[in-house]
Amino acid sequence: MSRNPQIEAIHEARYHLQTCAAKDKPAARARLYDLLNQAAAKSNPQVRPDEVLDALYDDYKEFCRVKRKAEWAKLR
Repeated sequence: MSRNPQIEAIHEARYHLQTCAAKDKPAARARLYDLLNQAAAKSNPQVRPDEVLDALYDDYKEFCRVKRKAEWAKLR
């Protein structure tokens, strides 16, 4: 699936935050919110980072589905 590189990076960072070890979560959260702040700053009218996250929710669920499917294929 072809995506905007910035959206892809946000999805990767969100996935990493959800799947990383507890000790890595602060850095992963900082990375995700850095990307969200960059995206929010580019929007017109300007939005909050959490609104960017909310707007990408359905797309992120599809991203996770595709990622899991690819991981399952590796296990076969």
